Amino acid sequence: MTFPNVRCIFLSLPLLVPAALQLSAQAQPQTKPFDVVSIRQNASAGNEGPHDLVAGPDGFRVVRQPLLNILFTAYTPQDGGMFLNRIEQMPDWLRRERYDIDARISDADRAAWNDPANQPAMLQAKLQSMLQERLKLVVHREIRTVPVFDLVVAKSGAKFTETKPDEPKTAGAILPGGGRMGQNADGATHFSNFSMGLLAALLSSKSERPVLDKTGLAGRYTLNVFEPQQMAAPSVSPNGQSEDERRPAVADALKSVGLELKSAKEQVEFLVIDHVERPTEN
Repeated sequence: MTFPNVRCIFLSLPLLVPAALQLSAQAQPQTKPFDVVSIRQNASAGNEGPHDLVAGPDGFRVVRQPLLNILFTAYTPQDGGMFLNRIEQMPDWLRRERYDIDARISDADRAAWNDPANQPAMLQAKLQSMLQERLKLVVHREIRTVPVFDLVVAKSGAKFTETKPDEPKTAGAILPGGGRMGQNADGATHFSNFSMGLLAALLSSKSERPVLDKTGLAGRYTLNVFEPQQMAAPSVSPNGQSEDERRPAVADALKSVGLELKSAKEQVEFLVIDHVERPTEN
């Protein structure tokens, strides 16, 4: 299974960020900004060389990343997943230009930062503060009722298992939220440590509609998805109109793992950029 739009957005994969970033704004504790932040544009040609986006013991480090990846890490929908294809009024340079960032925490924050229970919420709060200060970022969230595809478990049941702690790590991309995605030798796309919210976000990149997680599955899962050589045509109603004319072709591939996409109308959260500027370098 290929995700061309995702590859366009995550040009600088692999990424490494904490696994539990699906936090509500209300859940984020009060925290001070990063103590020191250095931001510089990386004008290196091509896509070779190191790429990092990692929270370490002393702070947060970024190498050759588009600032859109920082936005995905700093802001997540209240229902989990990512704002993939749900960010509006976004200038192209947020996606296209690469930056190096070295953000250091204060000594006073060090103990709390290095507690795995605290770091995800602290990271989001500190990144939001950094983006507001250095990019003059102003955003708001909007809830709209729009046509969607609900990701649900098929009647046959889910045909995949929870990722085990001692399971060998998948070679390939590490996405925001900690999930890994790679290609098997047999051509299947291999997902490990994947939440259904993250899978739904990736599927949104293959669809003209948002894909929402309605599986009710709250764990982290390992699954292999084979994309058929020829996708089945969507069913056609008696009046000649396709019942799911906008259903992404990848929906057929999901059947092999016991998942389906169902047309629906749902309330969906969007992130709208009201103002943003290129960061001042230092």
